[in-house]
Amino acid sequence: MESMKNKEPVPHPVFKVVMNGKDVTAVLSPYLLSVKYTDFEEGEADTLDITVEDTDGKFRGPWYPVKGQTLEMEFGYDGQQLHKTGLFEIDDIVGQGPPDVVVIRGIAAGVKHQFRTRQGKAYDNTTLAAIAQQVARRLKLKLVGKVEPIQIARVTQINETDLTFLRRLSGEYGYAFSVKGAMMVFVKRTDLRNSKPILSIDRTDLANYHVRDKIMGVATSAQVSYHDPKTKLLKHYRVQDTRRATSGDVIKLNVRAESDAQAKAKANAALEKANEDATQLELTPTDGNPMLVAGINFDLTGLGKFGGTFHVIKSTHDIDRSGAYKTDVEAKRVLING
Repeated sequence: MESMKNKEPVPHPVFKVVMNGKDVTAVLSPYLLSVKYTDFEEGEADTLDITVEDTDGKFRGPWYPVKGQTLEMEFGYDGQQLHKTGLFEIDDIVGQGPPDVVVIRGIAAGVKHQFRTRQGKAYDNTTLAAIAQQVARRLKLKLVGKVEPIQIARVTQINETDLTFLRRLSGEYGYAFSVKGAMMVFVKRTDLRNSKPILSIDRTDLANYHVRDKIMGVATSAQVSYHDPKTKLLKHYRVQDTRRATSGDVIKLNVRAESDAQAKAKANAALEKANEDATQLELTPTDGNPMLVAGINFDLTGLGKFGGTFHVIKSTHDIDRSGAYKTDVEAKRVLING
């Protein structure tokens, strides 16, 4: 595991911008004000914002971007391996002034796919894995991640976009769902949060931080009650969270479940969701760090009871024309020190 402490002087930040497969970094550089990459673990599409000055009107004229064109970026430090953002499609172009500035925004879940089309569809006698694969094929995406074959007799997509439907369904069963370029990613939330930290950050490495630790309202267990469609009896399923000291609250849910496996998955997902906000952290390291991307875990030291292992849910990487590189992170604690 890498540490940010006692590092040598930080080398110069660098980036590379590719548009429609062509490296346009040198062309953009004289006009570039900043590049900003925002990386979400789930819930929202990643974005890439390229801000350029446009005093000569080129970006409003002959260089005006075309919606749907692709963007890619690599960023990091000179002499080190660069982080690749993945593929974006130009979705939004903003002009403002004076002075004249154009902002080109790329979005990971691009406009070429029918992500935003609402539709109604019933899925019968299937599994969670099969539904995910069916939607991925419909959107011409590659399904990445292991999805448990939980049996589902029937679930309905009611006037929802595919993204909204899958986020709802994945959340019910404890999965983080996102679209990264041409990939549809499903990952168990517990697997993400139990992964090993790749980085250690000390209090002395931080330009600023804000941490909030909830004491009340955090649950120790979740109880699901459901009517078994086979026996016609009311069943109860309870799961326990022993990872942290809590207020002892119990989440009681009345949900639609068709089996013990569904009830267990939904109870675990509800408990995880209720407790994931127990300790929330926002931080900005003294130096930008391309390793701090959504989905990774890191250790935070030097902050006493506020320390522990944290899971990154969102990161923003911003490099401006002066060479200043800033990383902002939002994270949630998954393991308490000691």
